[in-house]
Amino acid sequence: MMKSLFEISKNELEKHLSKNKKIDIAIIHLTFEGIQTYGGGVCSVIRGHIEALKVLKNKLKVYGIEITPYFCEIAYAGDHERRDIAYEKYAKSIIEEMGGEIIYLTNFSRGYLPKASWGVGDLGGIENWKTAGASGASAALNITKKHQAGVIYCHDSLYSFAPIYIALQSDAYDADALSILVLHSTALTHELPLPNPERLMAESAAIHWAKISPKVKLGYISKFIRNHIIKDYGASIKNMVPVGNGINPQNEIFRQRSPEEIKIKLKEYNIPVDRELFVTWGRAVEYKRYDVNLKAAARLKNEIHPVVVITPKYPELETLAKKLGINVSFVYKFDPELIASLCQWEKSVAVGILSKFEPCGLIPMEMRMYSRNTGALLIVSDTGGLFEQVNDGVDGFVSKQDDDKDVAKVIKRILNLPDEEKTKIRKNGFVKVLKYYTWTSQILITLSSVFSSLRNIFNRVKKEIINDLRDSFLL
Repeated sequence: MMKSLFEISKNELEKHLSKNKKIDIAIIHLTFEGIQTYGGGVCSVIRGHIEALKVLKNKLKVYGIEITPYFCEIAYAGDHERRDIAYEKYAKSIIEEMGGEIIYLTNFSRGYLPKASWGVGDLGGIENWKTAGASGASAALNITKKHQAGVIYCHDSLYSFAPIYIALQSDAYDADALSILVLHSTALTHELPLPNPERLMAESAAIHWAKISPKVKLGYISKFIRNHIIKDYGASIKNMVPVGNGINPQNEIFRQRSPEEIKIKLKEYNIPVDRELFVTWGRAVEYKRYDVNLKAAARLKNEIHPVVVITPKYPELETLAKKLGINVSFVYKFDPELIASLCQWEKSVAVGILSKFEPCGLIPMEMRMYSRNTGALLIVSDTGGLFEQVNDGVDGFVSKQDDDKDVAKVIKRILNLPDEEKTKIRKNGFVKVLKYYTWTSQILITLSSVFSSLRNIFNRVKKEIINDLRDSFLL
């Protein structure tokens, strides 16, 4: 019997493969959004992995590696405000086609995310995290038991306890399981000045458990998050693996739309088509700093029209717009076609993602894909993980955090750029995405980190896919 796939030597592995024996790995995600509901960064990660795993399954099979995807998500009520029945049906068909399954988990609610009185309300409290974590751990261990090994992505604070449960119980289940706690944010990045003490405790428990158990790893989505959990939570870099963030460039959503098609979509939401636009989108939370977008627009008077696409409703922003005396297009709905159209529209000047201490952010990657030929240029703030993705003036722009005067200055600079310079910046951003920020690359980097004996195969496949992408986009 072969020992743990996470510990096997390269020689033992080659001997195994030479006998025409396959490597059988389950890829498991514990999540709270993405399958049944739309909206939020974790949703984008889940949907990105689903598409990327289709590509990777076929590529890795050539090398004798069989991967099977599973997605375990808390069950949602049918009337949930972000319910996405069409996508759930699509995801089910794709995942089952790959031999995997969607599994529905329990949490401490009647089909919603319970509201907490402290911190990020949607995450609920410690009883919810224990319930969801135990439910997810049980599902993940039962899945892993059917395979040679299981890599379990535990997404965010809701599943902080799952890696501990899995590490403690894996021998009892006879499951070769490794958990990765993926912290998309923490209490100390999103809840200051007064973080939820329960969330601090839950995050810390898993972070320090990684020092105790080799079956627990910490996944960092950016250098900022890596450094943050080392400095502020006492994590050890020896127990950390990169999980990154990315997009699927060949997803249909990134297709180029005609000007006529874009106009129809913008008019659907009463967004002016005769004005220069300054666009932003995301969740309606304070750290996203949408107020800075509005203040920067106000400084430029009538030169640009701000568009803010967020959910849920954010009354404070409407009040601020009135106080500033500016017209703003507020859209309280996540419509992917609208986002794509706004990015590609010839009169969109910039997409401003001005969050404070944003851990990583998918929006810079997405908007560069959308606007690779026409449309907006990218502006990010200089804190957190956003500016890691930007070379100022080369493939986007970096502004000073919470400085609306500086943001207005950057927008003015973009307005005055010659068309050929804008085209060059768009192309540079697009090429950067293809090289560094695709989900196929990110997944392979993670797998290379946890399966050292398979690293050469994963790196080879990563190069193959990057070359395929370059060919498909004629680069």
